[in-house]
Amino acid sequence: MDTKAEYRNLVQTMGKKEFTFQKMQEYGFWPSDLPTPYERQQNETAQDFENRKRLLEEFQKLSEQISNACQKEREIERKLSALKKQYQDTWDYEKIRSVVAQEIMKESIAKRAERKAERERQKKLKSEAWKKRKAEHIVFIGKGYSSLLGKKETDKERLEERQMPVIETDWQLADALKVEYRTLRYLAYHRDVVAFDNYYRFEIPKKSGGMRQIAAPKTQLKAAQRQILEQILEKAETAEAAHGFRKERSVLTGAMAHEMGPTLLINIDLENFFPTVTFERVRGLFQSFGYSGYIASLLAMICTYCERMPLEVKGETKYIKTSDRILPQGSPASPMITNILCRNMDKRIQGLCKKLGLTYTRYADDMSFSYTGDAEAFAIGSFLGSLEKIIESEGFHMNKEKTHVLRKSNRQYITGIVINNAEIGVPKKWVKILKASIHNAKKLRDSGQDVPEKTVHEISGKIAWLRSVNEKRYQKVIQEGMDFIKSGIEI
Repeated sequence: MDTKAEYRNLVQTMGKKEFTFQKMQEYGFWPSDLPTPYERQQNETAQDFENRKRLLEEFQKLSEQISNACQKEREIERKLSALKKQYQDTWDYEKIRSVVAQEIMKESIAKRAERKAERERQKKLKSEAWKKRKAEHIVFIGKGYSSLLGKKETDKERLEERQMPVIETDWQLADALKVEYRTLRYLAYHRDVVAFDNYYRFEIPKKSGGMRQIAAPKTQLKAAQRQILEQILEKAETAEAAHGFRKERSVLTGAMAHEMGPTLLINIDLENFFPTVTFERVRGLFQSFGYSGYIASLLAMICTYCERMPLEVKGETKYIKTSDRILPQGSPASPMITNILCRNMDKRIQGLCKKLGLTYTRYADDMSFSYTGDAEAFAIGSFLGSLEKIIESEGFHMNKEKTHVLRKSNRQYITGIVINNAEIGVPKKWVKILKASIHNAKKLRDSGQDVPEKTVHEISGKIAWLRSVNEKRYQKVIQEGMDFIKSGIEI
């Protein structure tokens, strides 16, 4: 039999773990053909390691559960022991059962009260946190418009590529728009009924008849919209065919892009152009730049409005919502928003026109197409059908009643500019009306009466317009108008 000294030598030589398993195998406690745990650990795969890790975690949980159960058992035994001592001299089991029941009931009531108090505390903490969050951040902008406020991911790289300001919070947005934070909260909140309307609302006559609804933002809102225009919208790409509301572009550049006197000119009007652009489309536009759903929603609220009607309520005028939020026609940001939203449509139409040999330009909702080939051979119906499909698929509508096909024998005009003469001009009737206005104003002044200031401004504006269109061609009437204006200043 091995002595203790031999055992110590073996332990020192083999190591304690190996010696222990050798003896376990000798005495039959560990099968000799089964590898030891240490051998398995040395040779285990990554999967084996994960399985062992999982089993150890489950073993730890079970150990904790057993420990808790044992602790509860010890507590029960302690209480039973205490009761046993208390009632060791009596055999009144009903009394013992009643006392135990009362103790259990007291503990249950105490625990329920404790849980209730904890729930109330958590509820209070949650309420205070929510109030603080509402005070420090915009968390709601109106029913039906707040769905993306939880999306805070900003694509900084995309914004930087476009040289647009990186805005991630509402406080940063207020700084970017140069408004106070409380002003931003007010401007970015939708109300179905308001006592103060942020827009001046009026109508102007359309050239084709009827009235056009205009909503012009008031000072504070207009300033914020202009910041959005200058800092964000003007940095976005627009199609080459767009000539409206762009720097170095105008109705003149749009008209001059076409050849004078084409064999065929087609003018098309988009129906309800600005009202077609909804809050959701504007929000999606700002998201496409790289702004989060949160910031895009706030920007879209500032750039859109809802139509309202005044209503007298208890002697006070209220303005009641009559539409969902849409793009206002009088906002400085609206024209550029439409240009950007029409970018894909413009490119698709440009592709169609290139195939068919047409020149295409667009000024807001006015689209013009000129053709210099054989007008009789051109399939107008087929072209208009293809055009309508593109327009409808891009979320707009063609006003068929305002579609005009003009041949050489007609007066061909693009956004008020006549192009079927040797040089561009304005309609003869328009010039005739201006001449009559100047003549009547002169007669009024010569008779010693005051010419209304509005009349002077109208003449001055029309003269400036003629000079910009073709100063050489209308030199005589321009000079008459200038002499009239100067004579008024001398007086």
